[in-house]
Amino acid sequence: MKQNTLTKLLGTDYPIIQAGMVWVSGGKLAGAASKAGCLGVIGAGSMKPELLRHHIQKAKAISDKALAVNLPIMYPGCPEQIEVALDEGIRIFITSAGSPKKYTQYLKDKGCVVIHVTSTPELAKKCEDAGVDAIIAEGFEAGGHNGRDEITTLALIPQVVDAVKIPVIAAGGIADGRSIVAALALGAQGVQMGTRFLMTQESSAHNNFKNLLLKSTPGSTKLSMKNLVPVRLFKNKFFEQVQEIELKGGDKDELSTLLGKGRAKAGMLDGDLDEGELEVGQVCSLIHDLPTVEQLVQALVAQVANVKNNLL
Repeated sequence: MKQNTLTKLLGTDYPIIQAGMVWVSGGKLAGAASKAGCLGVIGAGSMKPELLRHHIQKAKAISDKALAVNLPIMYPGCPEQIEVALDEGIRIFITSAGSPKKYTQYLKDKGCVVIHVTSTPELAKKCEDAGVDAIIAEGFEAGGHNGRDEITTLALIPQVVDAVKIPVIAAGGIADGRSIVAALALGAQGVQMGTRFLMTQESSAHNNFKNLLLKSTPGSTKLSMKNLVPVRLFKNKFFEQVQEIELKGGDKDELSTLLGKGRAKAGMLDGDLDEGELEVGQVCSLIHDLPTVEQLVQALVAQVANVKNNLL
């Protein structure tokens, strides 16, 4: 994987971003990804400001290379998180779940790089117009919160690349060297990988969750709760309760009551595989090991080289 516009923008060795995942990507994972030559990202969606500070400091103790913070804009604590991250020296921000206009100019005035996550070509153009430096175009295969239009990565990436002039980062359904090469062939400058980094030794996902994913099948996940907030879920008891409400035509209030508070933490961090909300991408069934981040990145580099050699 050669240096390109994206790696120069981010200051990374490889055009790989470790996704910021709620309850999964704390300082340990972000620091390890950064040290391995990727962009390490702390998922701040579940963190109070001082906890975010702790995880930034933890990541910086592991690596002095590129680090970022992922900020869901709709999160009410976002302004405080931004100030903590800036105070701790973070200069790369990945924003999502809200208008890119809200904080982009403020962060750019602070000398920061801003990347926004989107799921359609039309929204990607709005992100470019808002002044972001790059776009993460996330396909329907992705884990966690997702776009309502269900555009797959294969269809989405070339459309976004054609719609904007800034670097495009492919996300959703990317788990190995083959999918990295495919994303680059579609015009992306790099990739963001979530589930693959979730399945490493350094991620804070509970071992119960990791071991469950090792036994997953291609049909183990489904995009759910589109009437509330679209999210790809692993099919467990909680998922079945969601499906029951949706099949009978239940409304947002009924889904909100079922979701309650702490479901994602219970499932992904605490390991409650029945009642927890298990957010994960479709590629989980492709993953059969739990390497260290360093082992994973070196394997990805080797796989990319092998694929390219076979194509020549």
